[in-house]
Amino acid sequence: MALTTLDPRTALIVVEAVIAKAHLLLDAFRGLGLPVVLVNVAGGAPGRTEQVRLVRAFPPGWTDFVAGLDRQPSDHVVTKRTWGAFTGTDLESHLKRLGVTQVVIAGVARSVGRIFPKLGETGTAAEIVALLRAPPS
Repeated sequence: MALTTLDPRTALIVVEAVIAKAHLLLDAFRGLGLPVVLVNVAGGAPGRTEQVRLVRAFPPGWTDFVAGLDRQPSDHVVTKRTWGAFTGTDLESHLKRLGVTQVVIAGVARSVGRIFPKLGETGTAAEIVALLRAPPS
């Protein structure tokens, strides 16, 4: 389903994998004073319990954000340790506290291309920025 509208209280959640297009979204959300959430990863997926898993420590700086994201003091940071950024983190309560009614997620793995459209709308960074800048209807 193509993206058609954005709520006035939409937040941006950036999963660090898509830096190139993230700049366009980050600038637009920050410029409008909308919430930005940066997500990093400090854990692995739980996986199957019958499989032997080697547990290794992450190298120093693993959870540091790349400079290209231009992290701002107003950005909320979520460190995920499981499959999703909502599980075991304060992300849901943070968004509720801000009154967020919709989220834009940048950096979702391409493999969900067939599944995600059943849950929500998809759009390019340019389409989302155009909706953000459009006059309210």
